[in-house]
Amino acid sequence: MAESGLRQDPQSTAAATVLKRAVELDSESRYPQALVCYQEGIDLLLQVLKGTKDNTKRCNLREKISKYMDRAENIKKYLDQEKEEAKETPGISLRFCCESKHLRS
Repeated sequence: MAESGLRQDPQSTAAATVLKRAVELDSESRYPQALVCYQEGIDLLLQVLKGTKDNTKRCNLREKISKYMDRAENIKKYLDQEKEEAKETPGISLRFCCESKHLRS
């Protein structure tokens, strides 16, 4: 999804690379990192959209941006919900913190 039709200029290539990484992180359930990559990739696609004159390409870019934004919004909602649940149950936030540190090793 991140690569089709984008590999034409450096910004398109950068967007495809960042979004590909976002999808990888997403599939690994590394949601905070995936969200950052989705946001950066969407910003890059918006820059590409601004410089695109062809209406068909603009339509395709808008569609891709919309799909990535939907996914990023869902991840954001999930992370916000996790954060709220952690506030309500302090023991869980400590466990989550320890698991996060363990996963980075």
